[in-house]
This record gives sequence, C-alpha cells and structure tokens, in this order.
Amino acid sequence: MKQTQPVPGLTRVPTWPRLTAELHSDNTGTLTINGTSRACAAESVAALRTGLIARAVSYAMQLRRPVRLNVTEAAESYKLAVRPEGYVQLVDAGGIIPAADGLSVDEGRCRHCRRLQPVTSTTCIQCHIEEPLRVEVTPHGEPLDAPPIPVDAPEELPADVDEVMHLAEVPLTPTSGSAPVSTTVPAPELDDDVEATRVRRPGMPSLRLAFTTQRSVTVPGRVVVGREPVAKDGQHAVPVVSPGRQLSRTHAAIEVDQDARIIVTDLNAPNGVGLLTTPPRWLTPAEPTIVPIGVKLLMGDVECVVTLA
Repeated sequence: MKQTQPVPGLTRVPTWPRLTAELHSDNTGTLTINGTSRACAAESVAALRTGLIARAVSYAMQLRRPVRLNVTEAAESYKLAVRPEGYVQLVDAGGIIPAADGLSVDEGRCRHCRRLQPVTSTTCIQCHIEEPLRVEVTPHGEPLDAPPIPVDAPEELPADVDEVMHLAEVPLTPTSGSAPVSTTVPAPELDDDVEATRVRRPGMPSLRLAFTTQRSVTVPGRVVVGREPVAKDGQHAVPVVSPGRQLSRTHAAIEVDQDARIIVTDLNAPNGVGLLTTPPRWLTPAEPTIVPIGVKLLMGDVECVVTLA
C-alpha cells in the first residue's frame, strides 16, 4: 500500500513548551511559560513584542527546534512559530509551518547600551550584557531572569522532536549525571564554570566566549569552535549556532597559554577568521596568532568576544 509522504519543507511544531504572551497598550504584558507567568514591560509595544520574540528564540535555541508562541494583543489572538534562527511564522490549524525562505530576523535595541541587534543575540555585541532584549520584570520593574525549561517534558515530546530534528546542526549529547541537553546553546545553569575547573590543567586560565548567536560560555583554556567541531589533543569542543551556515564544522582554535595570552588559529575555514579591531584584519590560515584580550572575532555569520574568565 502506498504511504503518504511528508511534503518537503513543512515542519510540525510541537506544543511543548507552552508559551503564551499578552500585550497591553501601556507597553506592559505577561509571558506565561508552562503555567508560570512573568510580568513584562518595555519602552513601546514594538519593543515589548521584539523582547517576547527574543525570549521565545532563546528557548528554541536551547531545544534546537521551533517553539510555539500564542500571542494576544488588542483583542486579537494569533499563533506563531519561532525558529532558533530568529524567524517568526504563523502556525496553521494543524501546527504546521513552511520553510523559512525569504524571511528576515527582527531586531531590537539593547536594554543597557541601546545598540541595535537581532533577536538571536544572547549577549550584546557592544556592552556584552547578557540577554540584551529581555523584557521580563519584577513587580518593582527590575529585570528578571527567565524561567528555565523543565527537564521533565511531556511524554509526547520525543516524537515531536524527531519530526523536526532536521533543523538541528549538532546532536544532543549527555553531560555527566544529567539529562541530555543541547551543547549548541548551553543554558546558564549548566555549570560550565564547574566543568571547566574539573578538566583544565593546573595554572591554566579559562576562556569566556560571548557569541552573538547563543549564550556565553566559560570553557577550559584550549577549545575548537564550529558548527560540529572535532576536538583533538585535549581540546574542548564548543558547538556554535550559525544561522546562515557560514561557520565551518571546525572553524577555529582558541587557547590561552601559561602567560595568559590568547592565541587564535584559523583552521583553514573557507570564510576565515577576522579580528574586528581598528583597522580590522584577517588571520593567516593555520597560523597561530596572539590576539588582544577582549578581541571580537568574526567567523562567518558569527561574532565572538574572547576574554579570560
């Protein structure tokens, strides 16, 4: 019997996690995630809308798949799907979205320095503040951290994840003593500082890598970065989200020596490694180069600020 085949480019968006947003004309709103509600506020309804999209993107990046966001605004309700790459689409009655061809990523201004940046930014590309577009607030109007995604997902989640795994760039890998998590977008509570302390060599400083496409991480002093990096000789692999896939699988090596100097090597990546200094310059492929602490690297469609932890 002939079976019905899925239509290429169509994706069914899982119903978990359950994200709902309510926006008011006074620039306030409410974000509810799996039954937990948080007050939100921004300078305008447009900024509030962008901040809520950015929050949904952060969860999509953690799960490495689209998430649903049900929005109510001005007595109208609509169902959205938010992709890890920052694209927003309407969800049809069957929970299906088409390919994201031709869509653009929304931008907003950093809540601290006002620098314009995409909703995929987890660290401000100018002032380096975490979650630059965050709009959750306390009852007193102070910034509030986002609630984590529960690890005990509903039983139907694995089947949903299987249907959209083609969006993922890196496989899920377990950390010691914990449930599987995405190494592409480490959540703030993954204790990467603790892990770095366990594995780094005595006397070697750790690195702090602040990306524009995912959360910052603190890692041991010898790492390789890329979409699916392969670590060698004691290096630590740091998978990175590359919305345009301009980052190579193993793009660059970053390490800090015993004298606390940061050394970057372009691992023959087609798009190279640029130093966004004044003036900017490109690294010579396969040639280790000492760079300033706090330098901003350009690797394809990803920027990364490198500092010592």
